[in-house]
Amino acid sequence: MTIIINSKTQAFWIMGVLNNIPFVIMLAAAKDISEGGTALVFIANTLPGLLCKLSSPYWFDRVSYKNRIKAGSILMTSSFLVVSFFSYLDEKNLLDADNDDDDGLGVCVLMQLLGVALGSAQGSLGEASLLALCGRVDSMRKQSTDTCTSGNNESEHVDEIEDELILEDTTSISIAAFSSGTGLAGVLGFAYVYICTHILHLSLAASLIVALFFPFAFWRVFVVSLEAYTVENETSSEMAALSLTANDVDDEPESMSLTRDEFEDDPLAIENTFSVGSSSFSEGQSNINASQEFAAINQMTVFERFRLVLCLWPYMVPLFIVYTAEYSLQSGVWTSIGFPVDDADERAAFYVASNWMYQVGVFISRSSGAFFTVPLWVLWCMPVLQTINLVLFYSIASHHFLYNYSLLIGCFYVGLLGGSVYVHGYSRIQKDLPVSKREFALASASVADSFGIIVADISGLFIQACLYNSNKIDGAVAVCPW
Repeated sequence: MTIIINSKTQAFWIMGVLNNIPFVIMLAAAKDISEGGTALVFIANTLPGLLCKLSSPYWFDRVSYKNRIKAGSILMTSSFLVVSFFSYLDEKNLLDADNDDDDGLGVCVLMQLLGVALGSAQGSLGEASLLALCGRVDSMRKQSTDTCTSGNNESEHVDEIEDELILEDTTSISIAAFSSGTGLAGVLGFAYVYICTHILHLSLAASLIVALFFPFAFWRVFVVSLEAYTVENETSSEMAALSLTANDVDDEPESMSLTRDEFEDDPLAIENTFSVGSSSFSEGQSNINASQEFAAINQMTVFERFRLVLCLWPYMVPLFIVYTAEYSLQSGVWTSIGFPVDDADERAAFYVASNWMYQVGVFISRSSGAFFTVPLWVLWCMPVLQTINLVLFYSIASHHFLYNYSLLIGCFYVGLLGGSVYVHGYSRIQKDLPVSKREFALASASVADSFGIIVADISGLFIQACLYNSNKIDGAVAVCPW
């Protein structure tokens, strides 16, 4: 079996970068937006996206991919413009000069938080939509590859794949490409803010005006490279080339697939029924084309969709726990480490360095999906390891053993685990679930990481307060509960 890395795979990689870089830019600029309310920026950068993902199973099938990506482009543009405009007013002290609140939440800060919230909605709308589209394209690409590499007429298809690189097969190359792009967005986002503000000495407002290139590129790449793969265009010539003819389309054989009831009653049976090396999977599931997949979800009631989302817990629980642990580290523990810890500049320096190492780890591990996919039991080991990291780092920050910059190695390891559970969790969904449920499942499961981030942002406030107390540091905005 083979997979094909071509312009579509590259497009998903670029879309991963462009979709997530606004999220990272806002995180990197959090202290510029609200010096005393950084946690509010984190929450504004996550909560609207969580609400979008929570509602997505019930309306995504009624809104085309094109309209969703268009809405994402508009939201990204609006986010940059709103934050930029009110950041400029705040910098010039033109609006809140006479009525700044004691807590620092004047009109300018509140409007910037609104801009951040618009970007959060864009990021989640784009991520859920593009993950689902990745699943669709991977399913169709495998189908088309099997057709092109079988029979005696293989030479007829040479022109169709002449620009493609054929490698050993996984069924999730688009998911791997998109995940790798989102990982690189973390590195590039922090780098973009640093270069603009520290090297070019641009203000946050000017930096975000320059960043308006990103929403334009986001829309353009989709239209040029991916629009033809969406449901609403499946009668196009490119989609027709990827779909089987009507005579070739059969229902899923009972021996080769899980029924919806079986899946809902025993979701872990997926692992045994659709293994990576299963010939029944590769032969039976490839006979379901895009229109059948879309129709299957359209026919489900709201309650059935909700039950199906709940049955994705084998993949969502690891995502939730890992993201809760790692963002608790970022928003709580790592803000309380410095050499020495009572020096605010040293704490800021470690926070920047730790996030850089974390993002590098995320990028490397999210790129691993192009080469292999871990078993489900390995996926479940990652939350345990990440929780151990949280406990270990908290202990180090509190008691100061192993207290030096070698901790950055641990930050890199945290990123490796975080990126791995992301790409391999979604890759397992793509491999394990029936074709008729993949798009829906990929979009729906993405709510788990957003839930984890929200829980971590809130708990991070109290973790930071407790560590500040133990290190006799002032400035925490919350009170340690113990």
